[in-house]
Amino acid sequence: MTKFLIRNDDVAFDTSPEEIKQFCEICDKYGYRILHAITPMGEPRKIKSSRMTNDQIRAASGRLFGENLEVLEYLKDRHDLIGVHGLWHTHKPNEEEIKTAKFILHGLGFNPAYFIPPFNEGDYPEEIAGLKTCKLSLKKGERLEDFLDKGTPSADVMYLHSWRFDSEWYTFDMLERCLQRLEHKEEL
Repeated sequence: MTKFLIRNDDVAFDTSPEEIKQFCEICDKYGYRILHAITPMGEPRKIKSSRMTNDQIRAASGRLFGENLEVLEYLKDRHDLIGVHGLWHTHKPNEEEIKTAKFILHGLGFNPAYFIPPFNEGDYPEEIAGLKTCKLSLKKGERLEDFLDKGTPSADVMYLHSWRFDSEWYTFDMLERCLQRLEHKEEL
């Protein structure tokens, strides 16, 4: 089995340095490359429902990813892939918003290669604003959370949120057990 890319959605101002470091260390330990989907403006964790409107999402927080210096510097020292996850984590961002987010991330020292639609919504072309579009397909089974205990992912890019693993719902231990289980399957 070829190793898949792990897509880490919702990296933003509210990303915890401890959580993202632990997440990256586990992925590194098992040889998985990471694609960080960065939202340059706002705080995705303040989005309490996917039913929030774009105006409500923008009003929830005006904080900037660039203010999260510890996470910013940590990611700049890594060799992970970077993606634009909207300008804000709004529904169906348009091309101008994607270009603006890409510009902001360039200014912070990143070279985004992907556009990852927030909420996995919208009908986007294969490439937009010079970025490869990375959509989630539930039909293809691209949520790594669904493979924590059984099964073998077959997609090239698997989808996660590093922040979810600091809860009782999904734990870092569960992620590690999953990647360890998949590594042992590969050896057989």
